[in-house]
Amino acid sequence: MWAILSPVLVVVALTALSRVRLEVPRVIIEPPVIETRDRFLAVTAVGDVLWAVGKDGKIIRSEDGGKTWARQVTGVHNNFQSIAAWDANRAVVVANGGKGLITTDGGKAWEPVALPVSDMGSGKVLRVRIDPQGRAWAVSEINVILRSADFGKTWERVTSVDDDVAWNDIAFNGAGTVCVVGEFGRLACSADDGVTWEARETNVAPSLMSVVFRDAQNGLAVGLSGTVLATGDGGLSWRQATIEGLERHLFDVIWTDARWVAVGDKGVLLTGDADAAHWEIGRVNPADFAWRIALARHGNGFVTVGLNVGRWEAGQWELFGPRFH
Repeated sequence: MWAILSPVLVVVALTALSRVRLEVPRVIIEPPVIETRDRFLAVTAVGDVLWAVGKDGKIIRSEDGGKTWARQVTGVHNNFQSIAAWDANRAVVVANGGKGLITTDGGKAWEPVALPVSDMGSGKVLRVRIDPQGRAWAVSEINVILRSADFGKTWERVTSVDDDVAWNDIAFNGAGTVCVVGEFGRLACSADDGVTWEARETNVAPSLMSVVFRDAQNGLAVGLSGTVLATGDGGLSWRQATIEGLERHLFDVIWTDARWVAVGDKGVLLTGDADAAHWEIGRVNPADFAWRIALARHGNGFVTVGLNVGRWEAGQWELFGPRFH
């Protein structure tokens, strides 16, 4: 009899178990602020306040020099190309499609703004910088150079003619000269606050990606294929620096008050003296081949972003995210 009842008992038991409601604790796993899939395109620093922006509308902020980070929500999913900040509360971000964002409260809220880019091209705004007068300048494709005098809320175009050139960066020498660099070795400067622009001879073909002045006379521009140009006369003339063994693309350059520092492809780190005469080629981290596209001075070192985010000082590299190559 038990042999006959056993299958019945099994069915009854399974039916009873199927009706038992198991309470499983709900666990919400928050993704890390800096993810392996991130691609950051720009960074800025105001004291220990750091912002980094990048693909798909991502903005992250640190208030302790990079030890901890928080994600900021904007509702915009365009690629953010560049960011500049006046202080810990006021900043401007520029993006693809002539889109921009401004904040006045440290990024708790972001307000969308429109930049008057050309109807031709994609409207990608590639860089935003703040001049010594506190105005924001931005550069784009089709010979578009823009300026804002109200912390990025409204913009005017200072170039009137569309041209088949994409400007990648803009810099100010502090003595009234503004210079822009762009594709195919193009470089132009204005001595009248952007009213007129004069092309400067560079004698190089690779695109120039970044330019900065350390004082009224001395500046540096870097670009693809290891291109480095220096000026000692406020941007009137530029000479190419010969650096043996440098072949990697360079994407950004800064002056640290002690040396020129440039970063680029395959983790390259280029440093040079004030006269742009003596150079050292290395990597941000000898074991890390991640590309880096932007720099910001921080303390006695710098923060750099690209395939990952980290800080360099006195030869020591501190990685802020999970990506290591």
